[in-house]
Amino acid sequence: MGNVENLINNGEFELALSAINELMTEDEYNIDLLLLKAQVSSRLEQYEEVIDIYNRVINLMPGSAEYYAGRGLAYHAIGYQKQTLKDFTTAIELEPENGYRYASRAFIQDFLGKHLEALDDYNKAIELDPDDAVSLNNRGLVEEKLGRMHLSQKSFARADGLAGVDNQQHNPLLQPSNEASKQKTELSFKYFVDILKSLFTSASERKKFINFLLKR
Repeated sequence: MGNVENLINNGEFELALSAINELMTEDEYNIDLLLLKAQVSSRLEQYEEVIDIYNRVINLMPGSAEYYAGRGLAYHAIGYQKQTLKDFTTAIELEPENGYRYASRAFIQDFLGKHLEALDDYNKAIELDPDDAVSLNNRGLVEEKLGRMHLSQKSFARADGLAGVDNQQHNPLLQPSNEASKQKTELSFKYFVDILKSLFTSASERKKFINFLLKR
């Protein structure tokens, strides 16, 4: 396993995938190996394979919100937004007190043009985590789209205050690649998937990421 992790850290994903497959010949139902394979396959943008892996993992351990969230991201990568929304909703049902779950679904709702639904989810995410600067920023963008300019400025001000910045240009954080060319902050889709996964599970990663974006 240590060799596989070294290959991943060195960016040698094809070799890492081969090493994982070899290990799995002896234990094809090993959850850790399956999840590692999903991570490497995502790096290689093999999203159909990622979905297949998460299907297997969910069959083995159906009670983890993280696995539904991971599969939902892979569905989003190949344009299956209804499945993404369904998996993110399941993740919420499994972890109703986790604000990241609502923030992830809110992002997809907004992506689909369901701005009122997105606003409800961002409000819930912020209720659960009032210091979530990413959700505050993105809620402000949704409020703008709904014509609620006064409220959007309040959301932006709170996000800026938490991030320690002033008077920033507000762009959608975590914008998918088909829209990224319209934004000052451009992210490749592969990076989007990687960082999105960490943001929905790690408060520290969310804070580091918003500070990185707002300094660009």
